[in-house]
Amino acid sequence: MIRHTPEGIDSDKAVVIAKEFFQFNYSTFNIENIVLQNGTWLVKGNVTTFGKQSSRILAIDSKTGRIISCE
Repeated sequence: MIRHTPEGIDSDKAVVIAKEFFQFNYSTFNIENIVLQNGTWLVKGNVTTFGKQSSRILAIDSKTGRIISCE
């Protein structure tokens, strides 16, 4: 696992951002995986909403910490 980028946020900060996002948007969640790809942190989480479980991938810009998308 890559821990730090030359500039911007590291994986620990990306996890904090993802936890805040998932906590605000879903009933329960569990962070499963985090990968840095082409300057974007991809954080995979298992989430529960309305009693249904699914996986979501949160894309976070590694330089700014801005959330790009959630699929």
